Amino acid sequence: MNPPLTRFKGTGGSLRQMLKHSGSHNTMTSLDSIKLREKPYINAEVAGGGIPGWATNIPGLARTNASDYKEAWIIHGFAEETAPYQYPDGPVIAVQSENEYATSSQAHIPGLDQHMQEIIDTLRQGGITKVPTIHNDKNPSGQYGQKGLGKVDLYGWDGYPLGFDCDRPEVWGELSTQMDTSHQTWNPAEPLALFEWQGGAFSYWSGPGYSDCYRLINEQFANVSSIFWPSSFPHLVKTHQVYYKNNYASGAALQNLYMTYGGTNWGNMHTHTIYSSYDYGAAIREDRTPTPKYDELKLQAYFLHASPDYLLVQRIGNGTVGSGTAYSDSPDIYTTHLHTAQSGVNFYFVRQVTNKKIIDTNFKLKLNATVGGRDTSLVVPQFGDMTLAGRESKIVVSNYGFGTSKLVYSTAEVMTWATFDKVDTVVVYALEGQHIEVALEPQGNKPITIAGSRTVQARSQQGMVIVSGIPSGISIVSIGNARLIIVDKKTAAGFWAPRLQGIGDHTQYDVSPDVPSVLIHGPYLVRDVAVKGSTLALTGDLNTTTTIDIFAPSQFHSITWNGKVIHVTRSELGSLRGDVQFPKGLGGAQVPDLESLQWRCKDSLPELSSDFDDSNWISANKTSTARPQRPFDGKFVLYSSEYGYHSGQWVWRGHFTAPASGVELSIQGGFSFGYSVFLNSHFLGSGQGSSHSQDGVDILSPVFNFTSDQLVDGDNGSMLYVDGPRMLSDALTVLTVIHDSTGMNQDYNINDEHKAPRGIRGYRLISDDGADFIQWRLAGSTFYCPEEYGDITYDSDVGGENAPDHVRGPYNEGGWWFERVGAHLPGFDATNWDACSPFQGINHPGVVAYRTTFELDLPAGSDIPLAFDFVLDSDSPHRVLIYVNGWQFGRFVSTLGPQTSYPIPEGILNHHGQNDVLISLWALQPQGAKLKQLQLNKRATISSSKSAKVNVVDAPNWQELRRGSTTN
Repeated sequence: MNPPLTRFKGTGGSLRQMLKHSGSHNTMTSLDSIKLREKPYINAEVAGGGIPGWATNIPGLARTNASDYKEAWIIHGFAEETAPYQYPDGPVIAVQSENEYATSSQAHIPGLDQHMQEIIDTLRQGGITKVPTIHNDKNPSGQYGQKGLGKVDLYGWDGYPLGFDCDRPEVWGELSTQMDTSHQTWNPAEPLALFEWQGGAFSYWSGPGYSDCYRLINEQFANVSSIFWPSSFPHLVKTHQVYYKNNYASGAALQNLYMTYGGTNWGNMHTHTIYSSYDYGAAIREDRTPTPKYDELKLQAYFLHASPDYLLVQRIGNGTVGSGTAYSDSPDIYTTHLHTAQSGVNFYFVRQVTNKKIIDTNFKLKLNATVGGRDTSLVVPQFGDMTLAGRESKIVVSNYGFGTSKLVYSTAEVMTWATFDKVDTVVVYALEGQHIEVALEPQGNKPITIAGSRTVQARSQQGMVIVSGIPSGISIVSIGNARLIIVDKKTAAGFWAPRLQGIGDHTQYDVSPDVPSVLIHGPYLVRDVAVKGSTLALTGDLNTTTTIDIFAPSQFHSITWNGKVIHVTRSELGSLRGDVQFPKGLGGAQVPDLESLQWRCKDSLPELSSDFDDSNWISANKTSTARPQRPFDGKFVLYSSEYGYHSGQWVWRGHFTAPASGVELSIQGGFSFGYSVFLNSHFLGSGQGSSHSQDGVDILSPVFNFTSDQLVDGDNGSMLYVDGPRMLSDALTVLTVIHDSTGMNQDYNINDEHKAPRGIRGYRLISDDGADFIQWRLAGSTFYCPEEYGDITYDSDVGGENAPDHVRGPYNEGGWWFERVGAHLPGFDATNWDACSPFQGINHPGVVAYRTTFELDLPAGSDIPLAFDFVLDSDSPHRVLIYVNGWQFGRFVSTLGPQTSYPIPEGILNHHGQNDVLISLWALQPQGAKLKQLQLNKRATISSSKSAKVNVVDAPNWQELRRGSTTN
């Protein structure tokens, strides 16, 4: 199983959202329970928002019922591909029809309602008939939640209450309590569905980075609620927002977090506002290691699975002292009371009134309970006070059943429960140092026993057993057939509650409390538990030698861990206890020192040579465009997508005859893109765009003045191909423009923003006689290479939209020379390249490709995430592409950042064999550049139950993609 998905399953999470980009493959067979956000538009900070690059040439307004846009759909094929995986036959439980979409009346754009209905009809015709269609409104405004065209089966909405202000992670807004009102307004007969709720935030070029995004959306954020729609994000401005525990306080039946795991924007898949990493400050980091937020999500998910009564709740009241219903005695505490009439259980959601208060608040809470068959009102705790830390929220329960037993009330939060040998066992927790009080109604006059940590006490009073104290470690309180496991919150995070495989007839999707399970404390990760007679077969991961405690039925006497027998004894807690050893020597696993490897290099700008022949390149000769973004100046349209190239980097060559005194250019490449310009072999200059949050500079307009020594002198004719070869009597001068793209724009506002061009937006030769360029030629992905740099035959059907690499995809490569010849691919022969190193670099502007190979042989049974680490360098500005075994997995910008570390997942990086790595160094200034640092470092060292060898992705090599042509 995919490791991030396995880890997510370990939290108790039951729903995954899959975002299907137009270039993605079917991976549904590897998932559990998923909601599909499908093409044609997904947003998600991906290139074009998911709209493919070729569709930018369609004249009609995208995301509407424009006939030419509809003709480009692939929705029917998607539906047919998905249909076999609908629940209960597969994991798909819902399909999203469009993303954050507006009605025609809201957006004042005709055809939107019809477009939405056409999508739904097409999904149904393609076989999506067993699961609901859904829509995630950008805010709770009822779009496609009401009767009429485009009405989906289940309406819900998004929420990003803290926006994306990672620059100020300490600043939290205040809480709005209008979610239930919104639900009652728009779709009270449907479950409250929060289809895309903030699980992190994206960072931007030159921004603060994902460590600060995590600080903004951390485990406290997951625990409490906050919040407002920041004025800096006007498209989010609405006052309907709470989440996580306060989402539950509003009765949310479905909460989908964006993101739980973000991963990496490999192969130019990101939009231009963000960079290679999509860590997102999520609960699981880009390198797959967990954060404290992961623990918080696990505690909440376990509680929700253990509390099916929550799905039947009704709101009773909410408020604080002086406003609404005051359940507590403190004006600093806000309480929401939910009640399930069928069972009598009460849920009290308590939080601080203001998120600005970051210190403790002590209080008592008035709640309803049933003792001895009589309903009563209690003030709890009866001994001492309850405490809320700053930015903390708790769920206090009363009349809470677990098995045949009942908690009268608990100021400690419930994690989960299970019944073993007719003993009902419930796990409750609180922050270390906080006083708790738990009351049970015993079944008969049973003795009270306490084991483990002695930081809690128990007493009988008024027909209840009241347990109180300050949790630390594990305390076990037993009263008859009821058992309390009382722990501090850090200890609680070390518990796992996997469902047992091989018992009963439940499916893999069933995580209700009546499904047989066990409680395991200690390991870094528990993946699964299988039953083999009297043995529990555990599979999981370790990051150190660990003592495990297993609470399970008495029929189990022995334990295996990843197939090895673990010696266990019965502990004083009543658990099976044993030690699982971290393998000796695993921590010493070695990775290569990249600086000591043998590197070979080749100049990747042969286009600057005076005899370079670009006659087999695409002629950029269009004089008009259908897209709304028109050229600023110049006869020819120099937009890369007009010629089938939609991502990466490009080389433009403009031919003209002297004399000319200069050139004016406007170059567009997305926020924080880069360019360099050369006249013949002479460097004219470079530049880089900028970015701040969702704004920035994506067009640069340099003016270059020519000097006489830069122009071609002489009357030797030059060959030029314009509708066939001809000789020029005047000397031919070539202007070479290289630039990259930081990704296609999205189309959030349905205004064809995704059609914003990449290329030369305008140009003008500065000349007394009005001279102009005779022609422009363009090189993009997988095209012709001149003979002296490799004998690769030009094929007009190969490249751009017809790129032959159907595994890595059409966005993976760009138009640098080394990409065109396939030097980044496994199997490329670079033995004739010069011996040189990126640590030595170059002393001139330009692009040089550095290639090396190395072997890895990491220990069997290990999971060791690896990353390439750079350091920023403003003294010698440069831009770098990272290719690993043919996959583009990073774009490093030395002066902007913030990303300096690039995790490469196993399967892309071969942990048990040879790896081919290519680093391109693009020096932007006359002094050149070199890498100050490039290291391959371990992010973690885990003893893992995953396969000893993860297969490298089966992707074509150089021989297959470049037809076996030779290079020198």
